[in-house]
Amino acid sequence: MSKFQIFCEEAVFNDSLVPRINKIRSIFEDITHDEFVVFVDKVLSSEDFELTQQFIYYFILLCDMEHLQEYINSEKFTVEKLEQLIMFVFGYCTMNEISAETVVDKILLFLDKEKLMGLALHSDVVNNDKFMLFLLLTKFDTVMLNKYFSKIKDISGFISFFIKLPDSVLRSIISRNYHLFQYIMLMMAEVESVGTHSVEFVKKYSLDLQQFGKLNDVLKKYRDNTNIESDKHLPLQRRSMQRLAFLVNMVRELSDPAKAVEYYSNENVFIDDLEKSFVLAVVTDPILKNVFKKYDVLKKKN
Repeated sequence: MSKFQIFCEEAVFNDSLVPRINKIRSIFEDITHDEFVVFVDKVLSSEDFELTQQFIYYFILLCDMEHLQEYINSEKFTVEKLEQLIMFVFGYCTMNEISAETVVDKILLFLDKEKLMGLALHSDVVNNDKFMLFLLLTKFDTVMLNKYFSKIKDISGFISFFIKLPDSVLRSIISRNYHLFQYIMLMMAEVESVGTHSVEFVKKYSLDLQQFGKLNDVLKKYRDNTNIESDKHLPLQRRSMQRLAFLVNMVRELSDPAKAVEYYSNENVFIDDLEKSFVLAVVTDPILKNVFKKYDVLKKKN
């Protein structure tokens, strides 16, 4: 039987109300590149609501598997397929009252630069949904932003839409990608149609930019002074205490620890969700409030 047929048997036709997760996991663990492409094609073209829902559920659950990420970044998995997959994920989250921002973010995080750029330039779905477009652009570095905006014909229309976004969305963009926000503000000066709105806009968000500029300096210090690669395959208790202490104290510098953790998470400073939860717990739990505060001093004494 094909992987697709086995999945249907286990996830859809199984008499049990709860499909056997280990069996489903084994399907994804053993699936080959070609099988995965065919599998996705069959699911997304099936017009079977239950099947699609089950697939999206397990895809979201298991998309951390490295080989699945490699398959999606390959040439065989076209922009059109990726666009369709993201659209179904977005719809699934909306229907099930799950944060689409968080889940789509999880997928965008492992896409390579070519796939990200392909979505931004060639996906009708992404370009017709400005929320999704800006979510995508927050994953771009400065070089990619230069390339993207050099291809955009209607910069004036883009800027005009941008400054009308809700305040919560704009502040989310700042926290996700300080450089993107700064880049767009610089472009405002060249767009005559925006007029006095650009001055008001810059004034309103200048403090936010200053704050995230400082965070950017802290991030640079973190990356210059820590070696995250050496900790990647170690359990939490064996990872560098100096690096974890640095993370904890980075988060302590901000008034809102939860937002700080999310910001740093988007900057890929945490190895995994366990490390992310650990740092947040240390900062927010009153019992742990003094943990790591004097770590550097203690280390020097020893």
